[in-house]
Amino acid sequence: MKLAIFDFDGTLFPKDTLPYLLTRRKYLKCSRFTIYKIYISLIPLFFQYKLGLFAKLSREEMKLQAVRKFNPIFNGMNEQELKDFFMICSQEVQGLFNKSVLKEVQKARDEGFHTVLLSGTYHEFLQNIGDQLEFDTVIGSQMYFNHGKYDSKKETEIVIGDLKLKKIIERFGYEEVDWEASRAYADGYSDLKLLQAVGQPIVVNPDAKLKAVAIDKKWMILF
Repeated sequence: MKLAIFDFDGTLFPKDTLPYLLTRRKYLKCSRFTIYKIYISLIPLFFQYKLGLFAKLSREEMKLQAVRKFNPIFNGMNEQELKDFFMICSQEVQGLFNKSVLKEVQKARDEGFHTVLLSGTYHEFLQNIGDQLEFDTVIGSQMYFNHGKYDSKKETEIVIGDLKLKKIIERFGYEEVDWEASRAYADGYSDLKLLQAVGQPIVVNPDAKLKAVAIDKKWMILF
């Protein structure tokens, strides 16, 4: 088996999922006050990351903190309400995908790769995307429910950084994977271990640190 592993945020989807989900807030059942509090909590985090204020955050650290601050927006929603919300969002996001990456997904499928959509975004949202684009396997960050309602108190295990490779190994550890013939597509330096694990690493609109690595190692770069 040869894998073609695709990141979502910044790769297949040129933006970040959380700001996009906030733009779909009309489909949420939370109050404007709750949404306002989420906005206010995310703004300092964004500037700290972009401008290096106080203590410079890596992209990975920024995403981890952002998801934790964002999760309470779903409080009080039951599993079906969340499924409905993510279904609407996944349908509306279709026209925003990176066309170069979409071609790579089709190319991988045509060449017999087992396609994997792998991301730190919510699995319930990601699974819809995977179904629509006919990915073979989808791995995202799982949400937790208590008596049928979303539970933000139970910390989400966010599939990001080194955890991505760990999740791939857990999922395919008992199968004969041809790692040298496999591909991985990602945009961030935090995905370096995943990219190094395959024989065909491909970077998409990479951040500065990953771009430097890609140029040095002569990896393919997509935009």
